[in-house]
Amino acid sequence: MRFVLAVFSLVGLPSALPSMSAHLSVFVAYMLAACLFQWMIWKKIGGLARAMISGLVDVAMITFIVHRVGSGSTMMVALYFFAGMMNTLVVGRREGLVLAAIGALAYDALLVAESAGWLPYAPDGPSWIASAPDPIEAVGSGLMMTVMSLSLTALVGALVHQNARREQELIAANKKLQELSLRDPLTQLYNRRYLMERIEAELARVRRGKSLAVIMVDLDRFKRVNDDTGHQRGDVLLQELARGLARSVRETDVVGRYGGDEFVVILPDTDEAQGTNVANRVVEGIREVGTTFDPDRPVTASVGLAQARPNEDARALLQRADRASYDAKGRGGDRVARDSQAPATTEPVLEQHAP
Repeated sequence: MRFVLAVFSLVGLPSALPSMSAHLSVFVAYMLAACLFQWMIWKKIGGLARAMISGLVDVAMITFIVHRVGSGSTMMVALYFFAGMMNTLVVGRREGLVLAAIGALAYDALLVAESAGWLPYAPDGPSWIASAPDPIEAVGSGLMMTVMSLSLTALVGALVHQNARREQELIAANKKLQELSLRDPLTQLYNRRYLMERIEAELARVRRGKSLAVIMVDLDRFKRVNDDTGHQRGDVLLQELARGLARSVRETDVVGRYGGDEFVVILPDTDEAQGTNVANRVVEGIREVGTTFDPDRPVTASVGLAQARPNEDARALLQRADRASYDAKGRGGDRVARDSQAPATTEPVLEQHAP
């Protein structure tokens, strides 16, 4: 808007009104100011202060043009309306209203000064321009311009605010949908797709020297719950087990449902000893929930732990953790087993629960 106004002042006004050529220095200064403000916008310098100062410069320039060509008899007054609406769109609703009010006050002051004879009326306007408005006309014109300018700016501000609010709601809804697409609908843990993507991302860090462990959790005797009490009761237990599993791990760990009664825990920046500690807590947490749910025949967990290697992908790492969980299940379950190719093989969690 500033560049258009500056070019119009430098080229259009002197062509239409030759007497305006005497003010080329003012128009050149405004063009330089427009360039400076645009550079500051590009460099993100000044923020709100820059926006308000540049708006005041615009008001001053518009008031100067309106005064020179005839404040009460020129369509240039519409520049006040346009500037107020543009500032509202670019800067914000409150800032736009403040600048529109300043523009209206500047125009009112100009009318008063001209009607009182303190300033000449339309000194560079065409010969057919009428004389300065009398005080009553000045008050009426100023009041009408003020009401129209503030009303239009407020209307644009309300529309901008409403659109911004709807946009934020859409962004929040999209984020929620994206988050839901990565969650298991029953347990609200991460789903298999997210787990695979996250493991691949963590393996990239492993290739840069970081450590990573993965836990595969396979529930023991869960099928009996579905068979004896029904799938609805089994779903309730799965939800409780998922919450217990989430409580058993660290904040930096990632818990997800791999499928059926299998869960995966991703342990970033975790060596084998740390991973074993977390795996033991997982076994204990699952046992606690299972015992509370059915003290006579509690559901427990066979947990497999695998340490990531730089040369493998997510599927290979999960396969090793899965083999370890089968190893733990083959030894009676309710325990942790490390990958069979690791230095150690199995580790009972508590001797009284190991068969």
